[in-house]
Amino acid sequence: MLALAAPVTAFAAADAPKSATIGAASVGGTYYVWATGFAKVLNEKMPLSANVEVTGGPVHNVQLVNGGQMAFGLATAAPAYEGYNGLEWAKGKKFENIRSVFPMFPSYFHWWALEKSGVKSIRDFTGKVVALGPKGGTPDAYGRRVLEFAGIKPSRIVNVGFSDVVGQLRDGLVDTALNTAGVPHPSVMESESTDAVNIIGVPEDLARGFIEKYPYFGIDPIPAAVYKSLDKDLPTLTVWNFIITNKDLPEDFVYNVTRTVFENTQTLIETHRSSESITLANVEKLAIPLHPGALRYYREKGVSIPDRLIPPESGKTAAK
Repeated sequence: MLALAAPVTAFAAADAPKSATIGAASVGGTYYVWATGFAKVLNEKMPLSANVEVTGGPVHNVQLVNGGQMAFGLATAAPAYEGYNGLEWAKGKKFENIRSVFPMFPSYFHWWALEKSGVKSIRDFTGKVVALGPKGGTPDAYGRRVLEFAGIKPSRIVNVGFSDVVGQLRDGLVDTALNTAGVPHPSVMESESTDAVNIIGVPEDLARGFIEKYPYFGIDPIPAAVYKSLDKDLPTLTVWNFIITNKDLPEDFVYNVTRTVFENTQTLIETHRSSESITLANVEKLAIPLHPGALRYYREKGVSIPDRLIPPESGKTAAK
């Protein structure tokens, strides 16, 4: 285990770590499930002992990885971009030690509510108790922003982990809950296994207005086949997820991690089907500069790298 008190910058440039922590999010969410697959690949295919840590989610992971307290973190484009550039939640402080490694999957903003609650759309949230996942996570940070943008005022917003929210929905303690994750989300499926559920997206007109203000988001449909509660595709707001690391981890080490992941995507797909999105074509979805080790791998594979993804330490152009 890479102890949280020992920064990764303590490793000499030529030394590959023997162990590494992976910052995920709360137990019960897609991030935690997905991170276990990533750890399995590293443990089985590399001379590396990897373990998954519960964290507050992407914002927390940006902070931990930037400070060298974790080797890898799962992050979404919005908090990573904002943290790297010192925007929004970062309040002018730039977390410039983080680098992207590889794309994971798009996250879909979708709330779910029990059918008996009568909550059928985002417009029904006014006056309701809305759960937004752990404090500081992507659902919390950007769910609040979407609600504010839409002029929706819940009676109360609560922060609760995904392992607990299913029971709170069933007990009537909350009316609806948001996740921003790859689909299917384990907590939604758990609710579906015992109750009739309404799955709620961000309406397309609202999503487009939101994207005008925050251009690192997108719009994509959740396929109807993903959840039994859907009878047709559900358009909603999306944001990409990717793995981040600290810029000071050795180039050869991050190169080998990147290569190992792309050579073993099937193991990740078996852990969570969203991993089908780990493709070279999706490297362009990354929101912050690449680690030089990952950049070397993509150049070897002939990937065209946008200039915005070239790390400062690797020069200014994407020339191969």
